[in-house]
Amino acid sequence: MYRENGPCPVCGHQGLKKEVITETFEYKGKKFDYPNYVIYKCTGCNEEFVDKKTLKESGRAIRDFYRRVDGLLVSDEIYRIRKFKLCMTQDRASELLGGGAKSFARYENSEIIQSVALDNLLRILDKAPQMIKVIEDKNKPRHEIVTMFNTKYNVSSQHKMVANYGT
Repeated sequence: MYRENGPCPVCGHQGLKKEVITETFEYKGKKFDYPNYVIYKCTGCNEEFVDKKTLKESGRAIRDFYRRVDGLLVSDEIYRIRKFKLCMTQDRASELLGGGAKSFARYENSEIIQSVALDNLLRILDKAPQMIKVIEDKNKPRHEIVTMFNTKYNVSSQHKMVANYGT
């Protein structure tokens, strides 16, 4: 979108200059320096514009910075738990643990930040991956046995009793 000596989107002046800087971000009193932050500065009005690729890459790093400050798992930790502890694809993890279709792809790419509840669940599953079976089993079909019987005191009346045996 922006290019060296290109037009300024604000004033129209031909003369954008590319600069590579270290940008500092602050969140909840903590600071994070992002090196190689590419901006284009207008030599006419001095406005600065961030390179599209830099926005995307820095956005991911910034969201992991927010996660660290908030005490949440960062993207690499989410990936490790899903891939090596739970041995699941991103689609399967999204289906079982929630967050919507492709949510784990977005968590692992730092496009979005997971909820505290999901973060807590992942921490539990990191320590006890076998507990995923509790979630897997909750949606398994149940096998029911239905039997008819007569009541002891009223022989003409029949009742239905259902016993639910999960397997």
